[in-house]
Amino acid sequence: MISRLVPGLVISAMVLLVSGCARKTDVFESRLNILGTFAQVSIAGLAPEQAQDATQKTEQSLKSLDHIGYTFDTGGELQRVNEALANGRTIAVSDEMIELLTKARELSLASGGLFNPAAGELTALWEFHCDLKECDAPPPYPGEVRKLVEQKLAGVLERAPSMDDLTIRGNRVGSRNRQVRLEFGDIIRGLALDKGVATLRQAGADNAMIDIGGSVHTTGTRGDHAWWIGIPDASGKRLVGSVESTDVESIVTVRALDISPGKQDFIYRRIVDPRTGLPAEEIRSVTVIHPSAMVANAAAVSFLIAGTRDWKTAADRIGVHAVLMITQDGTIYTSPAIDNRIQWKQGITHQHLVP
Repeated sequence: MISRLVPGLVISAMVLLVSGCARKTDVFESRLNILGTFAQVSIAGLAPEQAQDATQKTEQSLKSLDHIGYTFDTGGELQRVNEALANGRTIAVSDEMIELLTKARELSLASGGLFNPAAGELTALWEFHCDLKECDAPPPYPGEVRKLVEQKLAGVLERAPSMDDLTIRGNRVGSRNRQVRLEFGDIIRGLALDKGVATLRQAGADNAMIDIGGSVHTTGTRGDHAWWIGIPDASGKRLVGSVESTDVESIVTVRALDISPGKQDFIYRRIVDPRTGLPAEEIRSVTVIHPSAMVANAAAVSFLIAGTRDWKTAADRIGVHAVLMITQDGTIYTSPAIDNRIQWKQGITHQHLVP
């Protein structure tokens, strides 16, 4: 087994926050370090001491998921769970892990298995990491990767790991399938956003926004006008447009993140189709609007895998219809539910997704 290189690169979607007609609104802002990245909390309409109190409570809520970690985080709860499942053992887990597993299983079922956190072994075949002192070593060529994938793919796909393989009894988790390897991607950030906004509202901050790595959740307005949220292109470096938000809703973008680590023209992809074990190819970026950031994230992953032809089936199952997709050739597609909300940048053109 080769060493894997997880690119030390986090590309955040750009968030556009502008006030209309040069109106000035007092907004309390705070930057928090959570989930391996930064969260920006913005609160309008509260006195500074009230906003500070609400932010502190929200920080506690957001950091309640920090201990779960990510797949390659050796100190995280997720790695300990994966080790136990691979060895056929049950393991006692935190309440936060139970909440994450339960909601992720529901979303996986709703997506028809396109969103499948249990198939992390397939994703791991296309990711590479190394120790810091070894990171200058060149990663394998895609041809070599495909050979390794083919050698292992049949065994993983034959066992078809899914979230239904998990057994949850109280706070103990096990699996009927040792091929289950949990990989949640950014859905943990989605759950954190949902919990964070709920905490803000409970603390009296009904007009606020949280941005975690470019995934945004809003509630209410920015004073007497809307929050303006930018929609990034597939690279995450420019905006194609923006939307106004005056409600409790999230705007989440998931990108395939094409990576060429040190070898020109050789590409690795972040999103893997759990049905084939191969990287999804047609779509580079998906933006979704939905009241829940966790649902939006799972839906965006599902649509990226389903593509422009099959997205509608997944959308009907999950109940998410405000969708923007950007294909490999740069074509932008929008669903009817999102099209009339976008204010496009000058020169940006788009096509319509089949409703």
